[in-house]
Amino acid sequence: MVVCDFDDTTAKENVAEMLLEEFGGSNWRDFRNSHQRNQISLMEYQELAFGTVSADRNTLKEFVRQTATLRDGFKTLFEFCSSENIPIVIASLGLDFYIEALLEKEGLETIPFFAADTAFTKKGIKYSYRYKWEQCWQPGNCKCLVLNRYRELGYNTVIFAGDGNSDICPAEKSDVVFARRFLETHLTQNGLSFYKLSDFSDVIEVLKLICTESKSGVNNCD
Repeated sequence: MVVCDFDDTTAKENVAEMLLEEFGGSNWRDFRNSHQRNQISLMEYQELAFGTVSADRNTLKEFVRQTATLRDGFKTLFEFCSSENIPIVIASLGLDFYIEALLEKEGLETIPFFAADTAFTKKGIKYSYRYKWEQCWQPGNCKCLVLNRYRELGYNTVIFAGDGNSDICPAEKSDVVFARRFLETHLTQNGLSFYKLSDFSDVIEVLKLICTESKSGVNNCD
């Protein structure tokens, strides 16, 4: 199966920051700076930063549909996975509505995604975390919980693609890793093997090899 991070991975851009740049209050960057200095968690930064946003859900989703884009090759990867009966999912610490918006724009609504749930109220955005794991090193949703649940369903070859600090744990628990940016640096410094992610055509080529081996009895693709 294939598990992909969303911001800066499945999406070319950091969609959360695009929204904050457009709709956030003047102090949202202060919260980002606090997170980058490890003073607050990603979950805390996200809730505080989006707490400065007053736009409604539909306005935010429409902005995403107009401005955000998928990384090259992702749609082709989805089509290949569908043809080979390989599950492909998105695991993100981000927010449900903007992931949903980009998938809707691209006609990929059938892709399961695991993210923070949001409810837009008169008092602002409310958050819930259905994929929280008490053993996780960070608050909020846990990507490793998602990965572990699929392992329990019998998927014994996991391909993971990511770019950030929150992707370290699932990357280290996956069989094949595609990395960029911070994750690429971390894996390199720790002597861990990975493929560099430029676009998703790289993932397709490796998946084709895995599936060929599976059909010859060497490995198990699906």
